[in-house]
Amino acid sequence: MKILQVSHRVPYPLNEGGTIGIYNFTRGYHEANCEVTLFTLSANRFNLDETEVRKALEPYCTLHMFPIDTSIRTKDALKSLLGKGSYNTERFYNAEFEKALNDHLREFGEDYDLVQVEGTYVTMYADSILPHVECPVVLRQHNVEYQIWERRAKNTRNPLKRWYLNTLAKRLKQFEAAHLNQFHAIVPVTEDDGHLFKELGCTKPIYAAPAGIDMEMWKPREVDVIPFSVYHLGSLEWEPNLDAVNWFIKEVWPLVLEKAPKAQFFVGGKGMPESMKQMNIPGVVMVGEVKSAPKFVSDKSLSVVPLRSGSGIRLKILEAMAAGKANVSTTIGAQGIAVEPDFHMSIADTTEEMASKISELLLDDEMRETMAEKGRKMVMEFYSKESVIKRVLKFYNGLIQKMMIMATLESLGDLDILDENATN
Repeated sequence: MKILQVSHRVPYPLNEGGTIGIYNFTRGYHEANCEVTLFTLSANRFNLDETEVRKALEPYCTLHMFPIDTSIRTKDALKSLLGKGSYNTERFYNAEFEKALNDHLREFGEDYDLVQVEGTYVTMYADSILPHVECPVVLRQHNVEYQIWERRAKNTRNPLKRWYLNTLAKRLKQFEAAHLNQFHAIVPVTEDDGHLFKELGCTKPIYAAPAGIDMEMWKPREVDVIPFSVYHLGSLEWEPNLDAVNWFIKEVWPLVLEKAPKAQFFVGGKGMPESMKQMNIPGVVMVGEVKSAPKFVSDKSLSVVPLRSGSGIRLKILEAMAAGKANVSTTIGAQGIAVEPDFHMSIADTTEEMASKISELLLDDEMRETMAEKGRKMVMEFYSKESVIKRVLKFYNGLIQKMMIMATLESLGDLDILDENATN
């Protein structure tokens, strides 16, 4: 199969869920003998080394990168607010990218068997794709974007900020609803997200497929584990993660220390604010950005994902399970992962319940190890990169065959009209 991926971000480096989710599909397609071309925007704020990026990605795809400045500008944000557009999405429009995509598809569009558009922020380019291809054009939805902003608004005490976040959420919701039915199918990462897209009016086929986990990278390592160690790993540039860590440290962690005084909480992730780095809290270690996520995780006892907002699926939970770690998460954090609570992982939504679950697992080695073993087994069976890609390609092949049949029937219908006219 020849596949074109269109993305709003470069899937490298592999230091957060968004990049990992796209990268694992790119590499997974290649390893399944597909030929992949990746057209991607490259936000200036990430300061990527193009040579390093190409070295990492070009073994798996033909890469086309286009720089874009997605910085938030007060003037543009206010202008958008006074209008009816979605500033979240408007920042990702780039005329050069659109022209290059158009030019490429005019020349090679008929060669593709499938186009996969990676998320809401590049749906605006559908009009540049659809006229030039005869294959399915699929929207891969990593999140329900408007839901993230709704949940952020709900957790905000400032009434003016809550109004602004709710306005952004409403605009995003309208934008997502307006674009869903442009595509031949929607591929969200969870069944829950799929139901929300149906509620938005999606009439196209929906097939849920998580981002597969590299089981070789995330395998248990034979290292000495730090006793009573808890960790959170995730980009702190993403507001839901920052909110989660701040809430956990302030509300939950003191209760954990009451029951497990020797506990330590390690916080890893890029973009850690300076104010967080300077925090001096008993038992809390601010690590910041880590060079190797698997190595950082390997000597810890327990993963915690205390998200109060967000959407999609948390790869960090699946990666922790694959690495043989037990997990404690909120319901929102565990959204979309087919787990049995207190069997594959623990779920807790209140401060007291989360502190209790964490303390219980830290103090009971057998319970923690049994849960970790069950979690890894589940990830291996349902969420490995190979198993996910195999299922997705099966869905895509069915979609391609259906479109070919429909095209054949339409052409036969045209022939019937021609025969009738000839007879008359």
